[in-house]
Amino acid sequence: MPFIIVLIGFVFLLYVISRLMQKSKSRKLNLIFRYGFAVVLGLLAFLILVRGNVAVSGILGMLSFLSAQGSLWEFLVSGPTVSAPAPRNTTDMKREEALEILGLSGNPDPAEIKDAHHKMMLKLHPDQGGSDYFASKLNQARDILLSR
Repeated sequence: MPFIIVLIGFVFLLYVISRLMQKSKSRKLNLIFRYGFAVVLGLLAFLILVRGNVAVSGILGMLSFLSAQGSLWEFLVSGPTVSAPAPRNTTDMKREEALEILGLSGNPDPAEIKDAHHKMMLKLHPDQGGSDYFASKLNQARDILLSR
């Protein structure tokens, strides 16, 4: 039980220090935090190794090394990396081109547009052996004709 409390305390300490490092612009302060935490983790790894728990001491030793190297802090401070989907560009295609892509002419009603899109998509969908490029062009043509 005391080990779990110490572990929770270290996780909380790691969180607090990573937030302080994220807000701090001082390179010297970041180095002090980084090496100080590496020393504390290294000593803790040694003490746990003496007690006989090789696996936990190995993990703490690795975290100590990563802390001294700096990769642990880069990982903790960086935050999530989520890439936004590419914006849909519907301005490149004219209405006439959209009609031609879907094989329509004149002024089709929405049901005809959806039906033509569905038939073409059955042939050109990537799951059916088509390409992403043609499927996106079909979707773009449909969106232009339906004024989405």
